[in-house]
Amino acid sequence: MRLPRFRVRTLMVAVGVAALLVWGAMMGARSYVYARHARAYGEIERQWREIAIRDRGDPTLARSVGVKWGLQISDYYAPLARKYRRAMWRPWLPVAPDPPAPVFQ
Repeated sequence: MRLPRFRVRTLMVAVGVAALLVWGAMMGARSYVYARHARAYGEIERQWREIAIRDRGDPTLARSVGVKWGLQISDYYAPLARKYRRAMWRPWLPVAPDPPAPVFQ
């Protein structure tokens, strides 16, 4: 039985196909990580917004963290969730680092 002949062209095509498969796997993994970030930040943003709205209606909780800074905290997480949702669909583009969290005193 005669073995198939490997030419340079055949090997170049094989390397190209392997590179595309590796790149696709990397983009899929990166997209998954961005989706997890988007989901987590969106959930945190929603929870803080709900806490702020709920605590504003109760006068006994007028000095709670939710009333004081709940909306500012949710406003910090909302653009992060949007940024990672956008990055989830375009994983080949660079993503800017997250801004520092606000300091509340």
